[in-house]
Amino acid sequence: MKSIIITGANSGIGFECALQLANTAKYAQIILACRNERTGEEAVKKIKRKTGHRNLVCWPLNLASLKSIKQFTIDFAKLPDPVISALINHAGGLFMGKTSYTTDGFEMTFGTNHLGGFYLTLLLLPFIEVGSSITFTSSGVHDPANYTGIAPPVFTSGKALAFPEITNRGGMAVAQERYSTSKLCNILTAYILHEKLAGKKIRVNAFDPGKVPGTGFLRTLPTPMRLIASQWSHLFLLFGKKDTFSAATSGKRLATLAYSKELQTLNGIYFKRGQVTNSSADSYNRTFQAELWKSSIELTGLKQDETNLNLEEH
Repeated sequence: MKSIIITGANSGIGFECALQLANTAKYAQIILACRNERTGEEAVKKIKRKTGHRNLVCWPLNLASLKSIKQFTIDFAKLPDPVISALINHAGGLFMGKTSYTTDGFEMTFGTNHLGGFYLTLLLLPFIEVGSSITFTSSGVHDPANYTGIAPPVFTSGKALAFPEITNRGGMAVAQERYSTSKLCNILTAYILHEKLAGKKIRVNAFDPGKVPGTGFLRTLPTPMRLIASQWSHLFLLFGKKDTFSAATSGKRLATLAYSKELQTLNGIYFKRGQVTNSSADSYNRTFQAELWKSSIELTGLKQDETNLNLEEH
């Protein structure tokens, strides 16, 4: 039985994406890869009740731990039929307050939002079949031209993002910049991976869910900010604020991009508001793409025998 893997599927957009897939991918096993196993198991039960899909499971996955990611892929390889028809890298967060680090010593935002998904994807590549898809959830905040009110991204190098200098700048501005930069990294990764997989007939795309009220993203904010953001985002949804969508709408779009036969010709694109559009100028910067690729391999310690992609090609 082929599998669909979704990270961060226990709530919000990820949950709605899994729900949509459970209604359409009747003969696939759907794996909800979640850091919080309790909420992940609850999500599985809800989806089973709503759809009747029997082949849903929750597997533990902490993207802030290379060991956890490696174990996830080892467990997947042990399945009777370890074949992936869609990999959806959706999990991520904005981490406020004092700079925190992953178990491997990387800055938490970059380590979780980029390195975790990068490492997971490269380790799972040998199991992703021809005609399948890899999708990275990004965000409109990656593009300064969108004027989102969030600090714009600043890309220098992967290692500088993994091991940033401690700064006296305001905590919110720093956290926002790290988040928007990690979302730029998601698109840079999607584009260069698309190029490296040319000829293998595996689709690689980036997805922008828009502003979605009530998602898990808000839970990474301090309580006062979370309450304010939640109230404002619901008002934006009510009065038609541009780029604001329900979790159900964005989740359905994510599932459609990743799995629908209607969009199987889309490859190497940025999907926003349910359509193909241009991402930021920086996201097409080939120097940025190459640097991030090289540094991500070095930071994760990925070895050639762990993936089926030639890591030496630039």
